Amino acid sequence: MNQTKNNSELFILIAEGNKKAFDDFFELYYKKLVNFSKFMLEDKGMSEDVVSEVLTNLLIDKERVFRMKNFEAYLYTAVKNKSLTKIDKHRRELRIECGDEDKNHFIYSITPHQLLEEQELNHLIQSLVDNLPRKRKMVFQLIKDDELTYRQVGEIMEISERTVEVHLKLAIRSFREKISLYLDRKMENKKHSKIS
Repeated sequence: MNQTKNNSELFILIAEGNKKAFDDFFELYYKKLVNFSKFMLEDKGMSEDVVSEVLTNLLIDKERVFRMKNFEAYLYTAVKNKSLTKIDKHRRELRIECGDEDKNHFIYSITPHQLLEEQELNHLIQSLVDNLPRKRKMVFQLIKDDELTYRQVGEIMEISERTVEVHLKLAIRSFREKISLYLDRKMENKKHSKIS
Protein backbone atom coordinates (compact mmCIF):
# COMPACT_ATOMS: atom_id res chain seq x y z
CA MET A 1 0.00 0.00 0.00
CA ASN A 2 2.79 2.39 1.03
CA GLN A 3 4.86 1.29 -1.99
CA THR A 4 1.93 2.15 -4.30
CA LYS A 5 1.74 5.63 -2.73
CA ASN A 6 5.51 6.09 -3.16
CA ASN A 7 5.28 4.99 -6.80
CA SER A 8 2.41 7.43 -7.44
CA GLU A 9 4.50 10.28 -6.01
CA LEU A 10 7.43 9.18 -8.19
CA PHE A 11 5.26 9.20 -11.32
CA ILE A 12 4.02 12.75 -10.55
CA LEU A 13 7.62 13.97 -10.16
CA ILE A 14 8.48 12.43 -13.55
CA ALA A 15 5.45 14.14 -15.12
CA GLU A 16 6.85 17.41 -13.77
CA GLY A 17 10.20 16.74 -15.47
CA ASN A 18 12.27 15.54 -12.50
CA LYS A 19 15.24 13.65 -14.00
CA LYS A 20 16.26 11.98 -10.70
CA ALA A 21 12.72 10.60 -10.35
CA PHE A 22 12.94 9.08 -13.83
CA ASP A 23 16.32 7.51 -12.98
CA ASP A 24 14.72 5.96 -9.86
CA PHE A 25 11.78 4.76 -11.96
CA PHE A 26 14.17 3.25 -14.51
CA GLU A 27 16.08 1.41 -11.77
CA LEU A 28 12.83 0.10 -10.28
CA TYR A 29 11.11 -1.09 -13.48
CA TYR A 30 13.64 -1.72 -16.25
CA LYS A 31 14.70 -5.25 -15.27
CA LYS A 32 11.11 -6.32 -14.44
CA LEU A 33 9.86 -5.04 -17.81
CA VAL A 34 12.69 -6.76 -19.72
CA ASN A 35 11.86 -10.05 -17.98
CA PHE A 36 8.17 -9.54 -18.78
CA SER A 37 8.93 -8.90 -22.47
CA LYS A 38 11.13 -12.03 -22.53
CA PHE A 39 8.00 -14.13 -21.86
CA MET A 40 6.92 -13.28 -25.39
CA LEU A 41 10.17 -12.70 -27.27
CA GLU A 42 12.44 -15.16 -25.43
CA ASP A 43 15.37 -12.98 -26.49
CA LYS A 44 17.01 -10.65 -23.99
CA GLY A 45 18.45 -8.24 -26.56
CA MET A 46 15.11 -7.80 -28.34
CA SER A 47 13.35 -7.39 -24.97
CA GLU A 48 15.79 -4.66 -23.95
CA ASP A 49 15.12 -2.87 -27.27
CA VAL A 50 11.36 -3.10 -26.69
CA VAL A 51 11.57 -1.70 -23.14
CA SER A 52 13.93 1.11 -24.18
CA GLU A 53 11.54 2.09 -26.97
CA VAL A 54 8.52 2.05 -24.65
CA LEU A 55 10.31 4.13 -22.00
CA THR A 56 11.48 6.65 -24.63
CA ASN A 57 7.90 7.02 -25.91
CA LEU A 58 6.66 7.50 -22.32
CA LEU A 59 9.13 10.33 -21.81
CA ILE A 60 7.89 12.10 -24.95
CA ASP A 61 4.37 12.25 -23.48
CA LYS A 62 5.38 12.23 -19.80
CA GLU A 63 3.08 15.09 -18.68
CA ARG A 64 0.00 13.00 -19.59
CA VAL A 65 1.14 9.39 -19.30
CA PHE A 66 2.75 9.47 -15.86
CA ARG A 67 -0.40 11.04 -14.38
CA MET A 68 -2.61 8.13 -15.48
CA LYS A 69 -4.57 6.45 -12.70
CA ASN A 70 -3.54 2.89 -13.65
CA PHE A 71 -0.08 3.78 -14.92
CA GLU A 72 1.58 0.46 -13.94
CA ALA A 73 -1.02 -1.57 -15.86
CA TYR A 74 -0.61 0.84 -18.80
CA LEU A 75 3.18 0.39 -18.66
CA TYR A 76 3.05 -3.42 -18.76
CA THR A 77 0.39 -3.33 -21.48
CA ALA A 78 2.58 -1.02 -23.60
CA VAL A 79 5.50 -3.47 -23.26
CA LYS A 80 3.24 -6.42 -24.08
CA ASN A 81 1.85 -4.74 -27.20
CA LYS A 82 5.29 -3.65 -28.42
CA SER A 83 6.63 -7.19 -27.85
CA LEU A 84 3.76 -8.73 -29.83
CA THR A 85 4.35 -6.21 -32.64
CA LYS A 86 8.01 -7.25 -32.67
CA ILE A 87 6.98 -10.92 -32.99
CA ASP A 88 4.68 -10.14 -35.92
CA LYS A 89 7.36 -8.07 -37.61
CA HIS A 90 9.99 -10.79 -37.41
CA ARG A 91 7.50 -13.68 -37.80
CA ARG A 92 9.20 -15.47 -34.96
CA GLU A 93 8.12 -18.91 -33.83
CA LEU A 94 7.65 -18.87 -30.07
CA ARG A 95 9.48 -21.64 -28.30
CA ILE A 96 7.29 -23.45 -25.73
CA GLU A 97 10.17 -24.95 -23.82
CA CYS A 98 12.72 -22.80 -22.08
CA GLY A 99 16.09 -24.53 -22.44
CA ASP A 100 18.49 -24.45 -19.56
CA GLU A 101 22.05 -25.06 -20.74
CA ASP A 102 23.18 -25.91 -17.26
CA LYS A 103 20.39 -28.38 -16.43
CA ASN A 104 22.81 -31.30 -16.16
CA HIS A 105 25.67 -29.32 -14.71
CA PHE A 106 26.62 -30.31 -11.20
CA ILE A 107 29.70 -29.33 -9.25
CA TYR A 108 31.36 -32.46 -7.90
CA SER A 109 33.18 -31.26 -4.85
CA ILE A 110 33.06 -31.85 -1.14
CA THR A 111 30.14 -29.82 0.17
CA PRO A 112 28.00 -30.15 3.29
CA HIS A 113 25.08 -32.54 2.80
CA GLN A 114 22.47 -29.95 3.74
CA LEU A 115 23.82 -27.48 1.19
CA LEU A 116 23.54 -30.12 -1.52
CA GLU A 117 19.93 -30.86 -0.56
CA GLU A 118 19.10 -27.14 -0.57
CA GLN A 119 20.63 -26.76 -4.04
CA GLU A 120 18.62 -29.75 -5.29
CA LEU A 121 15.41 -28.27 -3.90
CA ASN A 122 16.14 -24.85 -5.45
CA HIS A 123 16.85 -26.54 -8.78
CA LEU A 124 13.55 -28.44 -8.53
CA ILE A 125 11.59 -25.25 -7.75
CA GLN A 126 13.19 -23.36 -10.67
CA SER A 127 12.46 -26.31 -12.94
CA LEU A 128 8.80 -26.34 -11.79
CA VAL A 129 8.47 -22.61 -12.54
CA ASP A 130 10.14 -23.01 -15.96
CA ASN A 131 7.82 -25.86 -16.90
CA LEU A 132 4.56 -24.17 -15.94
CA PRO A 133 2.20 -23.56 -18.88
CA ARG A 134 3.04 -20.20 -20.46
CA LYS A 135 0.16 -18.10 -19.09
CA ARG A 136 0.37 -19.67 -15.63
CA LYS A 137 4.10 -18.94 -15.47
CA MET A 138 3.49 -15.32 -16.46
CA VAL A 139 0.78 -14.91 -13.80
CA PHE A 140 2.97 -16.53 -11.14
CA GLN A 141 5.98 -14.33 -11.84
CA LEU A 142 4.04 -11.07 -12.20
CA ILE A 143 2.43 -11.67 -8.80
CA LYS A 144 5.32 -13.28 -6.89
CA ASP A 145 8.32 -11.47 -8.44
CA ASP A 146 6.86 -8.14 -9.59
CA GLU A 147 4.30 -7.97 -6.73
CA LEU A 148 1.44 -6.82 -8.97
CA THR A 149 -2.18 -7.19 -7.87
CA TYR A 150 -4.62 -9.66 -9.42
CA ARG A 151 -6.38 -6.72 -11.06
CA GLN A 152 -3.18 -5.34 -12.60
CA VAL A 153 -2.19 -8.77 -13.91
CA GLY A 154 -5.70 -9.24 -15.31
CA GLU A 155 -5.50 -5.90 -17.15
CA ILE A 156 -2.04 -6.66 -18.54
CA MET A 157 -2.97 -10.16 -19.74
CA GLU A 158 -6.55 -9.25 -20.69
CA ILE A 159 -8.08 -11.91 -18.45
CA SER A 160 -10.41 -11.65 -15.44
CA GLU A 161 -9.14 -11.40 -11.86
CA ARG A 162 -10.82 -14.75 -11.21
CA THR A 163 -8.78 -16.35 -14.03
CA VAL A 164 -5.61 -14.83 -12.56
CA GLU A 165 -6.50 -16.36 -9.17
CA VAL A 166 -7.17 -19.78 -10.76
CA HIS A 167 -3.81 -19.72 -12.61
CA LEU A 168 -1.98 -18.85 -9.37
CA LYS A 169 -3.78 -21.53 -7.32
CA LEU A 170 -3.04 -24.20 -9.95
CA ALA A 171 0.64 -23.21 -10.02
CA ILE A 172 0.93 -23.39 -6.21
CA ARG A 173 -0.97 -26.70 -6.04
CA SER A 174 1.35 -28.16 -8.68
CA PHE A 175 4.42 -27.00 -6.71
CA ARG A 176 3.04 -28.39 -3.46
CA GLU A 177 2.36 -31.83 -4.96
CA LYS A 178 5.72 -32.15 -6.72
CA ILE A 179 7.76 -30.85 -3.78
CA SER A 180 5.87 -33.19 -1.46
CA LEU A 181 6.70 -36.16 -3.74
CA TYR A 182 10.35 -35.06 -3.86
CA LEU A 183 10.57 -34.83 -0.05
CA ASP A 184 8.83 -38.23 0.36
CA ARG A 185 11.39 -39.80 -1.99
CA LYS A 186 14.25 -38.23 -0.03
CA MET A 187 12.84 -39.67 3.21
CA GLU A 188 12.50 -43.11 1.61
CA ASN A 189 16.09 -42.98 0.38
CA LYS A 190 17.32 -42.02 3.85
CA LYS A 191 15.43 -44.96 5.40
CA HIS A 192 16.89 -47.40 2.86
CA SER A 193 20.43 -46.10 3.34
CA LYS A 194 20.08 -46.55 7.13
CA ILE A 195 18.82 -50.13 6.72
CA SER A 196 21.66 -51.10 4.40
